[in-house]
Amino acid sequence: MKKYLSLFVLSLYLFNCAEDASLKFEDTFISLPSGAKIEVLYPKAKGSTEAAKNINTAIDSYIANQISFNDSIPTTDVKNAIEKFNTEYTGFKEDFEDSEARWEALVEGEVQYHSPEILCISINTYLYTGGAHGNDRIDFLNFNPNTGQPYTTQDLITDIPGFSKLVEDNLKKEQAKKAKDKAMEDLFFGKDFQLPESIGFNEDGVIILYNTYEIASYAQGITEFLIPYSEANPFLSFN
Repeated sequence: MKKYLSLFVLSLYLFNCAEDASLKFEDTFISLPSGAKIEVLYPKAKGSTEAAKNINTAIDSYIANQISFNDSIPTTDVKNAIEKFNTEYTGFKEDFEDSEARWEALVEGEVQYHSPEILCISINTYLYTGGAHGNDRIDFLNFNPNTGQPYTTQDLITDIPGFSKLVEDNLKKEQAKKAKDKAMEDLFFGKDFQLPESIGFNEDGVIILYNTYEIASYAQGITEFLIPYSEANPFLSFN
């Protein structure tokens, strides 16, 4: 029985490796010839495996909902979201003919990290719909490369309190470098320390990134730093 169980485990391992090995990506680019300035570049998993389908659906959904004006109705159709964005812009120009503001929706995604245990996709979104400035944000989408199912922070971090302390200590060091010795409650608008909404991974370690308004004021912009795996590994569910 042990022999057959070992063979089953081996075959399952080889299957997962084969599934991951077949996970390749190609860039997809979408733009419009007129109207609002819309440029969307992002990776799509090639092939028809379940993992590829799951990953593509999640990426499409994220991008479409970043661009979409209707937050109450989630969508996975990127092209439809782009068309609606442009329609809203056209309506804006009709209502405010003297406005010289040209709306923008710029999206750029890339494979940040790919290992047998984790796939990390980073997506940078810039939206401008008039006003003093646009909104720029970066998010990380993390997946199980064998199934294509998304990982949550809780899936990836085994000790949230311990990891939070590690990130907080590194954040204080970053603030000291910038000569901005602010208390945590000042950085987080009167609240205690918080982990960023999403965390990323690359070859060297864990990417900690706080978007504008997620920490401090708009003027401070994005706060980003790297925690090497030598420090982060004790808190990760993978190594």
